[in-house]
Amino acid sequence: MRKKAAKPGGGADALRRLFSMKTATAGLIVFVLICLACAFAPVLTKWQYNGIDPAHRFERPSAEHLLGTDNLGRDTLTRLLYGGRYTLRIALVSTTLAAVAGCLTGLAAGYFGGRADLALSQILDMLASIPVFLLIIVAEAALGWGRGNFMYAMAIAAVPQFARLVRASVMSVKGFEYIEASRALGVGHIGIISRRILHNIAPPLIVRYTSGVAEALVLCTIMGYLGIGINPPAAEWGSLAYMGKNFIRAYPLLIILPCAAIAVCVISLSLFGDGLRDALDPRL
Repeated sequence: MRKKAAKPGGGADALRRLFSMKTATAGLIVFVLICLACAFAPVLTKWQYNGIDPAHRFERPSAEHLLGTDNLGRDTLTRLLYGGRYTLRIALVSTTLAAVAGCLTGLAAGYFGGRADLALSQILDMLASIPVFLLIIVAEAALGWGRGNFMYAMAIAAVPQFARLVRASVMSVKGFEYIEASRALGVGHIGIISRRILHNIAPPLIVRYTSGVAEALVLCTIMGYLGIGINPPAAEWGSLAYMGKNFIRAYPLLIILPCAAIAVCVISLSLFGDGLRDALDPRL
């Protein structure tokens, strides 16, 4: 008896389409390389991010200091790598927390509906109406200034976006026949959600996560530039840009480099997110 060849699953097809898109693949590779470079900063550089050396301030790029030094003689490349550790960590953690909380909230509201949907929707509307800057200031004042605690406020502010997306996705699939068939066979709520619904809401949720990380990077940079960020001498891309603006005429690299790092991260995530959206589009 001849066996039929196994067909690749939807996930395999999506990955094949994704990696066939050069711009999306390039965006992913660039972002991963930046994350790895920041993660392995102690290995890639011999300098300390807070090591002051006034005798070598404002040095031009050289073999000793690849990107030069700042106004206090600190190695610019080292400051940039260590700054990326803070900025990327805050963006990734805040977006992950928002995605998890938003997914759980949206699942509960969309699947159960009724009073649960009404109550959760009102809470989400209330959260969405609070300005994110106000949430950040309150979180920093309550949990301590200059420690990066504003990432929890960023997560809270982003929850409604994820929750509404998941709620709409769940409501669009929960009336399908295979969901009704699962209920008729006695499958519980957890089983239906885990086996029938999650894989349907995963594509838009993943795409929203990539754009959420890019938005969090920009917001984190704005907070650092405004002074609501990591306390000196710790480096963070927003604070590096803020300190570099004072020397924009004499030594423009101090503001160009952190701004360029932020721009490259956001653009690479945007390219990857666009390609991921196209790859996960079921109409393809």
